[in-house]
Amino acid sequence: MAVDLRVLRTLLTPDIKIVPGRAMMARVVVADGSGKGSLSIAGYLLDAELPKEVRAGQDLRLVVRDVSAERVLLGIADHDAPAPAPQTPVAPAPQVPLPGGGTLQVTERDGQAGADGSPDSHTLTLRYDAPALGAVDLSFELNPGALRLGVTVSPRALAAAQDDSDSLRQALAGELQRAISIVISPRREPLDVYA
Repeated sequence: MAVDLRVLRTLLTPDIKIVPGRAMMARVVVADGSGKGSLSIAGYLLDAELPKEVRAGQDLRLVVRDVSAERVLLGIADHDAPAPAPQTPVAPAPQVPLPGGGTLQVTERDGQAGADGSPDSHTLTLRYDAPALGAVDLSFELNPGALRLGVTVSPRALAAAQDDSDSLRQALAGELQRAISIVISPRREPLDVYA
């Protein structure tokens, strides 16, 4: 099964990483037998490529098999299959204290290529813990012609962030001399994904 990585990432909190071996539950909403259908994961509907034997109404235990720049390959967990090898824990990046009492931490960083797989594209995700706003997650996708900035804030800070997004976009466009897009979204309550 395959689903769009960008859509799946919006469903999960920054604390939940999409990595091979991660298990999750899904309900098949639409399965027409042609290989196309829809899954409900955490109450969100996702278009997916499905095996022909899957039927609407089934609850599936899925395991992340592979993650690429554009999609996530999920497998139906088989009770007889060996459990995936445990992931080697990665030490979290240190939190850097900032003036005024906040902290900044890198939560995800690409290797040499960005999310689109291009060697000229790069991604970086930061978490800024602001004393007045709480956690603010900043996701940067930079390529030679554009910068896409995703900002996730607590629901109480959403209106202020949306009000200031245009001035931030203009300031970044002036400094970086490239197209800037900013998407502001509210932080979702933690999602308990289990198998």
